[in-house]
Amino acid sequence: MAQPLRLLAVDDDVASAELIVRVAERCGYEAFATSDSRGVINLVAALRPDVMAVDISMPHVDAIELFRLLAEHRYQGKIVIVSGQDDQTLLMVQRSAELMGLQQPHIHQKPLDFMRLRETLNANRMAIAS
Repeated sequence: MAQPLRLLAVDDDVASAELIVRVAERCGYEAFATSDSRGVINLVAALRPDVMAVDISMPHVDAIELFRLLAEHRYQGKIVIVSGQDDQTLLMVQRSAELMGLQQPHIHQKPLDFMRLRETLNANRMAIAS
């Protein structure tokens, strides 16, 4: 039997990260959450997630800095950007991630639309499997 895909939710709001984990688990992922943005690169190295859900507004390491670190470490997984920020900010962060070479980041605005998040996670699962 194939290994389930792994998802890492990164959000300084623990409850938000845990919600994403629960949705991902229902989609068949092995899912993990962290609220410590400083330790994310070590977690990525250890867990090797196929998908990362990343809040863009975090203390210590913001999303742009995290994306730069992921690009430096040649992260090949999918990115789901999650934030309560306005559309223009989300699009700017998405474009920055793309310019750094990260794979087609998806945007999800908070409060999360769980049906849409499930659709994104299922689509990522299908894309990774093929």
